[in-house]
Amino acid sequence: MTEVEDSRALFTGIMSVLGERVEAQTDDTQPSASWSARDGVRAMYRHICETVQELDSVLVLVIDDAHRAGSELTNGLLGMLVAAAPKQLKLILVGTPALEATLAKQIIATPEARLGAADLAFDLAETQLLLEHFGTPLDACEVLDYTQGWPIAVHMAAIGGRRPSSSDGDPEDLLQDYIHDHILTALPPSLAAFALTTTVCTELTAELASALTGRVDAGELLDALAQQGIFLRRYFGQNEILVYRWHALFARQCTRILASQDERALRSLHRRAGDYLESSDPLAALRHFMAARDHDRAVTSLTSCWLELIVGDHAEDLAAFCAGLPDRVSTKPLVQVIWACAEDAIGEHQVARSRFEHALGSEDHEGTDNALGPVLCLGRLFLSEDVDEALRASQEVKAYLSAADGWEGTERAAALYLLAWAELRWRLHPDAAPEMLSAATREWAGLGNSQLERSSLTSLALVHVWTGRNRHARQMLHALTLPPDGADQQAAKHGDSAISTASGLLAYWSADYDVASAEFRHAIEAGDAPPPFGGALRMLLAFSAAGSGDPVWCRRAAAELQAIPRTAVRGTQWPVFRDAAKAVLEEAAGHRARAVALVQRLPDVANLPMVGVVSAGILRRAGDPLAAFRLLSRHHEFMDVPYVAVSTRITAALVHRLRGEPDIAHEYCEYALEVATREDLRQPFCDEDLNLRLLLSEHLSRRTAHESFITQCLTVIRTPGVLAVLSEREVDVFRLLQTSKTIREIAEDLLVSVNTVKTHQRSIYRKLGVQSRREAQRVAP
Repeated sequence: MTEVEDSRALFTGIMSVLGERVEAQTDDTQPSASWSARDGVRAMYRHICETVQELDSVLVLVIDDAHRAGSELTNGLLGMLVAAAPKQLKLILVGTPALEATLAKQIIATPEARLGAADLAFDLAETQLLLEHFGTPLDACEVLDYTQGWPIAVHMAAIGGRRPSSSDGDPEDLLQDYIHDHILTALPPSLAAFALTTTVCTELTAELASALTGRVDAGELLDALAQQGIFLRRYFGQNEILVYRWHALFARQCTRILASQDERALRSLHRRAGDYLESSDPLAALRHFMAARDHDRAVTSLTSCWLELIVGDHAEDLAAFCAGLPDRVSTKPLVQVIWACAEDAIGEHQVARSRFEHALGSEDHEGTDNALGPVLCLGRLFLSEDVDEALRASQEVKAYLSAADGWEGTERAAALYLLAWAELRWRLHPDAAPEMLSAATREWAGLGNSQLERSSLTSLALVHVWTGRNRHARQMLHALTLPPDGADQQAAKHGDSAISTASGLLAYWSADYDVASAEFRHAIEAGDAPPPFGGALRMLLAFSAAGSGDPVWCRRAAAELQAIPRTAVRGTQWPVFRDAAKAVLEEAAGHRARAVALVQRLPDVANLPMVGVVSAGILRRAGDPLAAFRLLSRHHEFMDVPYVAVSTRITAALVHRLRGEPDIAHEYCEYALEVATREDLRQPFCDEDLNLRLLLSEHLSRRTAHESFITQCLTVIRTPGVLAVLSEREVDVFRLLQTSKTIREIAEDLLVSVNTVKTHQRSIYRKLGVQSRREAQRVAP
């Protein structure tokens, strides 16, 4: 057809609509102006403008597949209407990205006139209305999450969710046909084939796309697809690498199209994806091998990456993967042991132990599979039921680590990490744990795994503060809590509870009980701590709440004690943790006799130094420093732990003071202060023990190098006026908040973490009833 003929066809269609509208408004069945079929395009345009003027409302004209109009968009009637439509006529042109190129001038002039996929996507309210229209009982939030607001997909879900009639097709098939017939066929054949191939991976990089397609220009093709709006989003991932993400529903339908065309080719693509991702994203690689139905390859990959997945907080995903394997594969002893370790890591200890014992009892567990031996020894370390079993497993793991043909790369780093925590948990060689975690941190860094490097560093900081090395822990936490780059946001979230726990312990030993309580509470609520660790967190919350004397915190801590196990589990004396927590809360409530009775009935806790120190404090404040000293003496193996050394020496000083030996008492006191000042251990000196306060006051009159530290412990600085509600440390933070210093700079000045400063800041705002630094300055200038 010629351009004039195209315009005449469009004109006829528009005029038929206009004629109906004019007829409905007037009783005139003919347009108000005359027109001849022999007239040109300009006459058609004038005639439409004159007719539209007779309407008393706006007419919206939607033209689908407008990209097919070709030169009509520039030289014909449609082009004239686009350039200068009458006020009563609104045009909506629907088409492929080629339409944008033709209308580039108009889009630049009025960019708000362009509506993209994001503008047209359904929101929650619109989705709910459509579901109600079709009488579909689906949940609108789930539909929106599944379809991401893609209008046709939402429509298909609404149709598919109701009882279909005989004329209805399968919504999945309808959507698949739509993608094939209207989206892919509109692309050049080579680009359509590229899109189909790369949707095997919902998320991919240019390099992965090259590995899938064999094309060196994969990055340019992905950009071309993204620019054409073909359901592909771009963003920068870790290390500023450009990542492409397909719309999940679009990718699903493309994969169905691939499967219908060539199932073997689809499996081959999944295998290629698995091979490429095995080193960088082992969990995704396992899923691709499963999709390729290459179960043997999946097990081989599983054998090399399972420990990394557990250490990397993917134990639940790993257990789900093992459960999804076919019976002939999942029943193999190798898989059963790995599965059991994953179940144990997520807290399903009884199920894990049963599965592990079943694997050991299997007839072929001593078979020819060389991979089974290393996995078995790690499984024994995971699932040890007593200290002797753990010691044997630990020695076996160390033998594999030192063997010439032992673990390498990620397996070695993960084994070091696991061994360190086993040494701590069973208290086999706790001094070796920091060395192992430090080595694991370096090896993860060398392997380029920033998430597990951070996890190991966080664990190392927690070990340092747990053993009283507060200076080292503070330095590490300061680095860990610096605002991360955008690429490392996900890594920053990993181990959040460990960072909060370490920060809480530092605050506790510094006698910042409000901050400590808030940090422990945050760690509990974060929910990313290993299941057994939650009991220790609840005990620590009780310690800090009792130290604060805040009734609200104490009630919260008492309620949390219900979640601590009532019996010992695999070497962890939970009843001891529970009773120690109860004792400090009883003392805080004024029931000192009950607290002492709870401490006296505790079994020998020689391998729990912090419990011993806290329990000894209760006895000392009850007026029996000799009993407290005897209790602390049981921890002779931990005398190099600073808080044990400080508590023992200060208690010994009190004993000698009561015996009338002041010189010896002050000698012990000075030694305790040396260690306490170095590690900022103020807690042992800041309780309500009158005898201790007298000892410190007397010590000030002697020659001491720690006068400032003693003064801080003896005096609680209260600022007159509204700041009287703040603690001493909160006053320090508040003064610096009055300056132009950033949160990071304040943290550096106070030698605390950024998170600790933020916790103080929130507490200050709450107590002062303000919302910002500026408001706080006005309230208390």
